[in-house]
Amino acid sequence: MNIIGIHTGHDAALSLIKDGRLHTAISMERLSRIKKDAEVTKENFDLFLDKCGITLDDVDAITMAYWDHGFARFMRIYSPENEKYPLSIFGKYGMESAVMNHLESYWRPDRMPQYVSGVGYTLPDVLDRLRPPMISTWSTFRPFINLNVTIEGYDRVIPGYFIDHHIAHAASTFFTSPYKKATIFTADASMFNDTSCSGYFWGIDNRLNYFRNPGYMWGNFYDVATEFCGLGPGTLKAGTLMGLSSYGTVSKNARDNWEFWTRPQHEVGTEAIYYDDWLFLQISGKYPYIGDIREEIDNNEPGSWHYTREYQYVYPKEMVDSKEVMDIAADIQYVTERSLVKYSEDLYNESKTINDGNLCLAGGTFLNCNANYKIKTETSFDNVHIFPACGDDGVTVGSSLFALHTLMGYKREVYQPKDLMYLGFEYDHQPESPYKSMDLDLRFVAEQIAEGKIVCWFQGRSEFGPRALGSRSFISDPRRVEMKDILNSRVKFREWFRPFAPVVLKEHKEEWFDMDFDSPFMLHTVPCKRPTEIPSAVHIDNTSRVQTIDKSDNERFYDLIYNFYELTGVPVVMNTSLNIKGQPIVETPEDVMELFVESDVDVLVINDKVYLKE
Repeated sequence: MNIIGIHTGHDAALSLIKDGRLHTAISMERLSRIKKDAEVTKENFDLFLDKCGITLDDVDAITMAYWDHGFARFMRIYSPENEKYPLSIFGKYGMESAVMNHLESYWRPDRMPQYVSGVGYTLPDVLDRLRPPMISTWSTFRPFINLNVTIEGYDRVIPGYFIDHHIAHAASTFFTSPYKKATIFTADASMFNDTSCSGYFWGIDNRLNYFRNPGYMWGNFYDVATEFCGLGPGTLKAGTLMGLSSYGTVSKNARDNWEFWTRPQHEVGTEAIYYDDWLFLQISGKYPYIGDIREEIDNNEPGSWHYTREYQYVYPKEMVDSKEVMDIAADIQYVTERSLVKYSEDLYNESKTINDGNLCLAGGTFLNCNANYKIKTETSFDNVHIFPACGDDGVTVGSSLFALHTLMGYKREVYQPKDLMYLGFEYDHQPESPYKSMDLDLRFVAEQIAEGKIVCWFQGRSEFGPRALGSRSFISDPRRVEMKDILNSRVKFREWFRPFAPVVLKEHKEEWFDMDFDSPFMLHTVPCKRPTEIPSAVHIDNTSRVQTIDKSDNERFYDLIYNFYELTGVPVVMNTSLNIKGQPIVETPEDVMELFVESDVDVLVINDKVYLKE
């Protein structure tokens, strides 16, 4: 069974289930070089098929959890003829949706579906998501609709499925977990609807079940608050707010009111569209005022299309590192952590007879590594699993896994961490270079790092998700106190307060960090036991966003760190994504060579070759 997953919209991505197993997944930004790219082009779609070694004739189905024809113009989707018009399954007394606007019995007869011979009925150019209340008679959960898919220049109609967005998030994490049973908590920023921002689910074997809607909307607020604090769109800068928060002081106001602020949105009594404005006022004492359109949008700056509050302001970007904004960031992060622990514990208590002590997390909210550590250590769950691409790029995988296992009944596969970390493309060639190359010697590279050199490290298949996990990384010496500032100012060109992550040999993790669990996907921020020995890899609050590395995960990366350990006595290196501010992580050898030529970096490793500027 071969299934192509497609996601259009921010973090557009493609994935492949090949012979019933997750095989490949890649975000389009890696290929287009546009950060958070929303589009899947025909060129990149064809490249994907070619790199995966398949043709459209080999594809059994296509799945998606969000659809915008404007972002995939070479594709069209239809409701199959034998389904008549299946969207009538939605109760008319449920919430309105773009899908319902197509119904003849609804209020827009001018937008009735058109029948296309041999394909079926037209569907809207944009399909957002299927929300739980929009179900037949409010009782039968149908988290998908059947599709027929046509592709420009290809005359076969490919069957497919449109999957509920949060079901796709849930499937991405449950079906890649090692658990037979688990409850799943999904949370993201989906704007002004409490049923669109979170979900509770239960998984057993190859089945995924809707549990209930917790009405948790704080992820949406975090996204908007990032804009109000002057940092930029939350889609791009939520992690920056998390880093800034450690420099602030949590207020008594936040400690006293966090639970009240994070009640299910429908209980707050504030109209949904004003909910985030109201919350920001409670935390900061300031209301987001309406002014002229933002300068960034007016100037068409890269990434400006991600803004959701084009005319609303509180703090200008010049104030982002002021004490006032730092304290607000600290409050926001504190509420995030406390509320996610509470909602996770609520799920445990409601499901403790069926969850086997297992929790799976997905959705962009769970890129918040500080909160993930608190969930791991402060809730009653024994085990927690997070899919490394837990943002919207991951729904391409989740939609296909849900179709494969729950709809088609295929047995689940067992995945090791490396099977989920490195899902992108591999390149076996060397690019043109102005520098001479030498054969890779890991001891030599480790010596260069120990001498204070910064290494561009490019190996094997690229990572899927936002974290560099040892395939596309800057590697440097964490012992040098100046290294953080050098990387931020001279190499990455980003805010001075942004932290960097350590990678530790798995067998040494408890000597250096307060953790008795593995973190192969770099999704937990944990206290450091020896912060003075690795000062550049430790944040202001003596925590680190740790990646643990086992030899079975990535043998060459492990051996590099082991060589550094033999030289220095420190089994830790500093790792950050191989990109500069505003650009995606490099994908190809040509990408990394261009970065190396233009940056203040000393050493480049591409697979088996080393390049030096000296």
